[in-house]
Amino acid sequence: MNKKHVVWSLLKGKGLSIKKITNLAKLLYSYISKNMGVGGYPAFLMVEPTNLCNLKCPLCPTGNNSLKAPRGFMDLKNYKKIIDELQDYLIHLSLWDFGEPFLHKDIYKMIGYAKEKGIFVQISTNGHFFKNKKNIKKLVGTGIDNLIICLDGASQKTFSMYRRGGNFNTVIGNIKEIVLEKKKQEQKTPFVELQFVVMKHNEHEIPKIKKISKDIGADKLSLKTVTFDMYPGGEKKCNKYLPKDEKLSRYIRDKTGIKRKEKIRNSCLRLWFSSVINWDGSVVPCCYDPNRIWQFGNIFKEGTFKGVWNNEKYKNFRRRILTNKKAVPMCKNCTGKLIRKLN
Repeated sequence: MNKKHVVWSLLKGKGLSIKKITNLAKLLYSYISKNMGVGGYPAFLMVEPTNLCNLKCPLCPTGNNSLKAPRGFMDLKNYKKIIDELQDYLIHLSLWDFGEPFLHKDIYKMIGYAKEKGIFVQISTNGHFFKNKKNIKKLVGTGIDNLIICLDGASQKTFSMYRRGGNFNTVIGNIKEIVLEKKKQEQKTPFVELQFVVMKHNEHEIPKIKKISKDIGADKLSLKTVTFDMYPGGEKKCNKYLPKDEKLSRYIRDKTGIKRKEKIRNSCLRLWFSSVINWDGSVVPCCYDPNRIWQFGNIFKEGTFKGVWNNEKYKNFRRRILTNKKAVPMCKNCTGKLIRKLN
C-alpha cells in the first residue's frame, strides 16, 4: 500500500510512540551489530488466526493439501495475550498466514483489539466472506488500516484457474460494497488494495485488471510476482505458472534452468525486526515455513513470546543465516526481497 498512507494512519492513531521508536532503534542496532540476542522486540508481527481456507489454490500448501502442520483456529484469549505482551513495541500487525482470516468467528474482535492498542493492522483475504452487509459495517467500523483482496484474474475463467472454488463476481460485488460502506461511514480506511499475482495464464489481463480496479473504486492495485520456493515440487510448476515476460517475474531462465534474479546474501532483516506466530502459538522465522520446520518454541505452552524471542534456537538460527544462509533449505532460494510490486 501507499507508504504515505501507512505513516498517516500511524500518526492519526498515535501508533508511533516514543517507546516504539526507541524499540525500533534497538532492533536496528542489534541488526547492524549482528547481535544474536536482539535488544528489542518485534516491531512487525504476523499472527495466523487460522490455517483453514475455503479455496484450493494450487501453489498454496493449505490449498493443495501439502500442509503438514495441524489445522485450527487461534483462541481469542490467547490472541489478546499476544497483543497485550507486545503492544508497546508493535508498529505493524499482519493478521493472516496460511489460511483465510475471515473464517475465524472472532476476526472482527481481533482487528478491533489491536486497533485499540494503536497498532497498524492489515489483512489479506480472498474476499468471499462479505456477503452479509452487517459484516461489512463491522469491518469498516473496526478501523482496520489495510485490506488486501486477492483478485488473480480479470474474468471468472482466469480467476478460477488459480483461486479454485472462488467466484469472481462475488469478490467484485463485495469490494464495491466495502467501498460504498466507507463512504457511508465517512471513513478513509480500510485502504482497499487489490492484489493480482501475475502468472502465465493471466499476464495478458493486466490492462483489464487495471481498469476493473479503477472502476470499482479500489484505492490501489498491486501486481505481485509469483513464487514457488516453499512448496514441494515447486520448481516443476514453474513452467505452468511462471509468466513468459521475465520483467513480471522473480526468476530468470538460463541453460541450467530457472533461478532467482539476485544472488543469495547472508543476511535477513526479518530475524531481527519481525516474527510469525501460528494459530496454535508456535513461533517460526517467517511465512516461508508453513510446516514449521524451524519452530523456535510455543508461546502458549511456554508462557510468553519474550521467552522465545531470544532463546537458543532463535539465536542459533540468526547465527546460521549470517554465516551460511544457503545451508537452510527454505532460505537458499528465498525470494523474499524480490516480492516486487510491479506497478
